[in-house]
Amino acid sequence: MNLSIPIIICDENEEVRRLIKEMLIKNGFFHLVEAHTREEVTQLTATNHFIIIHKKLLDENIKQQILRTKHYLIVAQNDDEDTAKLSAVFGVKHLISFPYTSRVLVEKINSLLS
Repeated sequence: MNLSIPIIICDENEEVRRLIKEMLIKNGFFHLVEAHTREEVTQLTATNHFIIIHKKLLDENIKQQILRTKHYLIVAQNDDEDTAKLSAVFGVKHLISFPYTSRVLVEKINSLLS
């Protein structure tokens, strides 16, 4: 488990960002950065961070930046039609669907960091 890696939490919804942040802090992750616009995401993905991003913020530019790294997790809804398309582009291992627990989130992050 790499607790020192900076994590960017990218979601338009402040409550969702706060919930994810609380989940991560409770599990020992403290280097957390929040982004809520595509512009912020674009600026932050240029650095060496693990990225948790809601699918709504993905555009072509951000997609290309994210695909250059293996350190990302895309949050989507299981019953959403776009989730199948995201799976094809990014791979199933890089997706997590609502609802999820902090244990599932941390396990997913750790599997992608190892």
